[in-house]
Amino acid sequence: MTSSSSQVVAGREISFPVPVVSASISGAAFLAKATAARRLIAGGRQSAILDAAGAEPVVLPGGRTVAVVIHVRYHDVPGNVLGAYHEVGLAFPVTVPGVGTRVHIHELPVDQDFTLAAGNELWGFPKWKGDMVGAAGGALDDARLGTVGSGGAGGVDITLDTRRGIPMPGTRTIGMNCIQVLKGEPVLVGAQAKVSGGRFRPVGGTSISIAAGAENGDTDVARFASAVRELGLDKARSLATFAYENFTAEFPAPAPLR
Repeated sequence: MTSSSSQVVAGREISFPVPVVSASISGAAFLAKATAARRLIAGGRQSAILDAAGAEPVVLPGGRTVAVVIHVRYHDVPGNVLGAYHEVGLAFPVTVPGVGTRVHIHELPVDQDFTLAAGNELWGFPKWKGDMVGAAGGALDDARLGTVGSGGAGGVDITLDTRRGIPMPGTRTIGMNCIQVLKGEPVLVGAQAKVSGGRFRPVGGTSISIAAGAENGDTDVARFASAVRELGLDKARSLATFAYENFTAEFPAPAPLR
């Protein structure tokens, strides 16, 4: 059965909003060349449709834009409808005529099959499968992304270190407002997340390295590694690094752009 409130994915009926009841998240923001972000978006699987929608990277003084890297671990608990898995994301803020500023998730590798299918089919998230290890949400998160069967080795290594960060007590609400492409059409994906157990490190705390040969192996891992290198994230100092031990959210059905 498929309706405006549910959809069948891999033989399972999924109802909106889709809950995340327990996860942990770490991430970092960088300044990168807006022209590099534009080239990456233009070369992506969703480029023509985003172009038609008028989406452009937000350009800051000096021709820079923000690039965000995240690592999320969804825990193995009842209520996590998409299951237990890791994901690593690369995203950019973009401006969309008539809509305003949205986030475009450019890459979103995951390490489990069902969430891969659900992310692509329900919201147009550009998920693909890799191997990952790491402890998202902790004060020291060593996230590794490699090819399937590699155990997370031989690809991209992301260290997110908030041990020198500032504790952020209490619970915060974060709006997640994305523009993606689903079934050939631009869609808006909005969600509300709650986070707690946070740490924030202004300036620094993140390092990204690319293993020798990572850009010559698996096509998806090679593309992710090349994007990191083109944006200069393997050499840049992060604007900020953050971690939240507790992350919950609800993802509603996507809405058409117009």
